[in-house]
Amino acid sequence: MDLSLPRRASLKGRDFITLADYDREDLYFLLDTAEELKRAQACGIPHRVLEGKSLGMLFGKPSTRTRISFETAMTQLGGHAQFYTAADLQLAHNETWIDTARAMDRYLDGIAIRLYNLPYGESRRILTTMASAARIPVINMLDDGEHPCQVLADVLTVREKLRTFEGKKIVMSWAYSPREKSAGVPQGWVIAAAILGIHLTLAYPEGFDLDDDYMATARRLADESGARIEIVHDMREAARDADIFYAKSWGSRTLNQEELAARDQELRQWIVTDELLDLGNKYVKFMHPLPADRNLEVTDAVMDGPRAIVYDQLENRLHAQKAVLALLL
Repeated sequence: MDLSLPRRASLKGRDFITLADYDREDLYFLLDTAEELKRAQACGIPHRVLEGKSLGMLFGKPSTRTRISFETAMTQLGGHAQFYTAADLQLAHNETWIDTARAMDRYLDGIAIRLYNLPYGESRRILTTMASAARIPVINMLDDGEHPCQVLADVLTVREKLRTFEGKKIVMSWAYSPREKSAGVPQGWVIAAAILGIHLTLAYPEGFDLDDDYMATARRLADESGARIEIVHDMREAARDADIFYAKSWGSRTLNQEELAARDQELRQWIVTDELLDLGNKYVKFMHPLPADRNLEVTDAVMDGPRAIVYDQLENRLHAQKAVLALLL
């Protein structure tokens, strides 16, 4: 299968750590390739473009969708995926990340890493350290700053459902969870929206601001693309006329446990219900990266109802990641 779509440059050999390293043409090249590979899979057209290639997958935290989708992606592309945790490698005996990257570089064609829940910024430092030490592509399967593979799949899903971003209102909203979760998805979304010229409404309670560096980068890119990124602190206001309502929880970097506990009842009101979605466009769709805390972030009625496209969204993790692997490896 020929993946050499007409464009100015190849993506081969590049890292996929942050979407900010990619421009509008790059992202559309990835999205177009994902659609092409998805169509090929549906039609039974062989596309084993990574025959004989191996991807090393290093997981600092377990995952359902990430592990299964990456392993399946490599199989469908004709390659092989290896799974390991730090405990499986000499990292468990204090081998450095640099030496680990150099060893993997001599055996593999790509490295994929899922690493977070370290002091903020440390996971990204490790990813960039490994990328500097290795000559092969390093792919971010989620760090403390961003989840670029999830966001690429999200954008693919939105484009499939809406057919265009122009004139559409896409909402990324905070939702309640007792568990502190990564802000990687919303931070990736502000970057993607800014690059692609998307109107994105960010909704979250006071005290749950995103990383200042991500917001500054998003504003700079939005000035170039004409994107609009709005911030509101009212879930109902955000939902009005929405075409896509995307919700997930993320942790606060400024509020302590006592402050969060004092606001618990207020924060529990940030839940997606059918009544909330009734404020949106007639055909509004609900998205969530999963796993969802049911009846905390979103009600069962929404999750299992006709507005939810969460399973189409998770399927597109497979196709988006196949595009990343096929073009970078």
